[in-house]
Amino acid sequence: MNAARHGLTLDKSLFTELAGELARRGRGERETGAFLLARAGRTRDGSRRPRAVAVVYYDDLDPGCLTGGIAFTADGYTALAALCRRDGLRVAADIHTHPLRDVRQSLTDAAHPMRALPGHIALIAPRYARGVTSPADLGVHVLQAGGQWQSAYGRDAACIVRLTSAGPAASRLQAVTRWLRSLTRPRRT
Repeated sequence: MNAARHGLTLDKSLFTELAGELARRGRGERETGAFLLARAGRTRDGSRRPRAVAVVYYDDLDPGCLTGGIAFTADGYTALAALCRRDGLRVAADIHTHPLRDVRQSLTDAAHPMRALPGHIALIAPRYARGVTSPADLGVHVLQAGGQWQSAYGRDAACIVRLTSAGPAASRLQAVTRWLRSLTRPRRT
């Protein structure tokens, strides 16, 4: 599989918001993560490269999952499935943070993907996402048939995860992301 052909596209503004929110949630002391969501079905241009249109954070779906590491449970997956079904979205990739500069997968990361389907893209951000400004800062890991991973770093990572300039849709995109986040927050009674 050519990972670049099956990569991910997202607006730079969404990427910047994602990195900042991961850093805020991790507080420089714990791992955190999110799912990047794309519209369900085929892409408009017929390519296999989905465009992320929203982000939902692990701890919004499963409030107790950030334990220093990440312990995402069936309740979180159930909430994710309900959200995707309701809004016509699908998981395009996931991202989580590591404490140091190393963006390689740990043995746990490789053995327990957040979505265990060939072609799934798992992103890893260094330093709890502090200072992440480009996909070249990430580790990009694409699950292959047979459970093996293809990993990319630096410029190769940026070829798989492509940023586009914010256009007129950027404000709508940010509004959708905020709306999705508000739906997954527990309501106070």
